[in-house]
Amino acid sequence: MKRKNDNAPGTDIPFLTDLDSFYKHVNAAPPLYKDIDIREFDSKGVKPPDYVTRPFRHSFYCITLFLEGDITLNAGFWKNRLNKPAIYIKTPRQVVSWLKPERGPKQYFIVFTEEYLRSNKIIADIVFELPFLQLEQAIPLELEKEEVELFAGIYKHVHQEYHSKNPDKFVIILTYVQLLLLYVRRLYNKYAASDKKLIINLNDREHLLAENFRSLVRKSFADNPIHKNTLNVKHFAEQLSIHPNHLNAVVKRQTQKTAITILHEQILLEAQTLLRQTEIAIKEVSSRLGFADSSHFNKFFKKHAGKTPAIYRKEAVSQL
Repeated sequence: MKRKNDNAPGTDIPFLTDLDSFYKHVNAAPPLYKDIDIREFDSKGVKPPDYVTRPFRHSFYCITLFLEGDITLNAGFWKNRLNKPAIYIKTPRQVVSWLKPERGPKQYFIVFTEEYLRSNKIIADIVFELPFLQLEQAIPLELEKEEVELFAGIYKHVHQEYHSKNPDKFVIILTYVQLLLLYVRRLYNKYAASDKKLIINLNDREHLLAENFRSLVRKSFADNPIHKNTLNVKHFAEQLSIHPNHLNAVVKRQTQKTAITILHEQILLEAQTLLRQTEIAIKEVSSRLGFADSSHFNKFFKKHAGKTPAIYRKEAVSQL
């Protein structure tokens, strides 16, 4: 019987949400651990098991070091042919496939799940602050000789640690992953300084995401008179299929305001509209806007408007 994540040629593209399914799809041995896996591959003339991989969508991050070129990689609607050593990053929800030569290129890779990020804020902060790691396009970052030696050294050490029996190995692995991401960020900054097309692509995408967030917030008030547990950044991030931390980082870069600030501004505007233009009881206004009780709404309103809802309504009425 076929598993949910399996697919045959010509059927729908599978969405692989766990590492076991991923490795089954690429015809490789299962991972040692559920949320992170680190591998080295050097075919030495032997055809790799995953030299042709059918398209799939996934929910994890993979950072690969290709020590040789001659490989065709597909992510989204971009195709890349590597001709020299490179760092290649696959991020969640990309559609990915590849074609390797029968003598597969020597490579190292680290793959980790979104749960691994949630459990390790130290690397989550790097991932969600770096726009390059959120692109639908997986752009290979080609390496100079000294950079190859640097990255190869990191991968070799973390690979050895991963397969060791040291009781503190996951602390060491986390440190290596953090170091790897910091060097990836440095490498990206080098590319960003000269690759104007990349920067325009990133800025356009971030601008669109920030505007989509604003639009969703406004639309939520137009479409729903009553809100229960929906007026929070996590809810809108889920609608946009991104992590709340990434949404906040993008919105702040694009608007100089945090996502929660923009959401609070819209809640305040809606509250003021209801208080000024309707006779709905303040308790009901509070409930409609998703507050647990009137006291929380009063504190919120006074903090942002400088006066209580009751005083605001009284003043608004007296001005009519």
